[in-house]
Amino acid sequence: MSEHGPAKSLLRHLKALGTPIALPTDDDLDEVVPRRGRGAMLFDFYAPGDVAEALERYGVTPKLAARGFSETLVELETSEPERQVVRVRGRRDGALHLLGEAVMHTDVFSTTAPFARLLHGRKVPLLFIQWLRLQDPTRAFDAARPRMPGQDHPGLGVGREVVRMFLGMAERLGLGGLASCPEFAHNAVLYGAVFRFFDPAAQGRFDALQEAGAGLTLAELAWAVAAGALIDETTGRSLLWARDEMICPTGEVLRGYLESADYRERVVEARAACRLRIDRRRMVDR
Repeated sequence: MSEHGPAKSLLRHLKALGTPIALPTDDDLDEVVPRRGRGAMLFDFYAPGDVAEALERYGVTPKLAARGFSETLVELETSEPERQVVRVRGRRDGALHLLGEAVMHTDVFSTTAPFARLLHGRKVPLLFIQWLRLQDPTRAFDAARPRMPGQDHPGLGVGREVVRMFLGMAERLGLGGLASCPEFAHNAVLYGAVFRFFDPAAQGRFDALQEAGAGLTLAELAWAVAAGALIDETTGRSLLWARDEMICPTGEVLRGYLESADYRERVVEARAACRLRIDRRRMVDR
């Protein structure tokens, strides 16, 4: 994924309400950390040590250690509510390397999208992942780790653990779920293990995309989409990647929407209406 401006500018169907989220009060914080620690706390709740502990608990740190990083350091930038930054650096052979970076914010959202009538009038607090980078700068791309669109270095293989950590964070903060707008097709494939597109039509198109790319590696599929090799047979044109919202629920409101018969039926209808194929002549050899 790549960094962009405030998340609300990208959201097509979710609208920020500007309503304060029920984060811990001052009295709650007094029970958790001393006052001198407030200024550098993620969402006014997590100190750097808390994030480091979560990385260990969710299995990220052990995987980094297995890759040769003997020490990990957590840095936070928390002065801007709409741009909360977490950076993780790892030490290897005496040098510190940037391994992970996340830019997030929380907000309360509503929607008036016609396909999401179950959510009309509901206010859902979300943790929005604006930017996520997971990389190993000490390794080179090769046949086993080919470069994906947008990548400067190979990944770390800790994406699932990091998403699980974000889910735990959202639950701890009393939020209704995670949201993100994947920049590339391979981001959506990786997110797709736990995320769904908010718009059922987008989910149906994504299902059709994955079916059209059956037999391709993830890298081949990603570059095929980026190169315009995904063809809509109805129009004969390349189907460009659209950065639609994906959501992962941690509460019953969004879970009920994604599991509703109406959502599932709309996904099936959208999938049936898509006739996609990969034009291998347009695929770029990477």
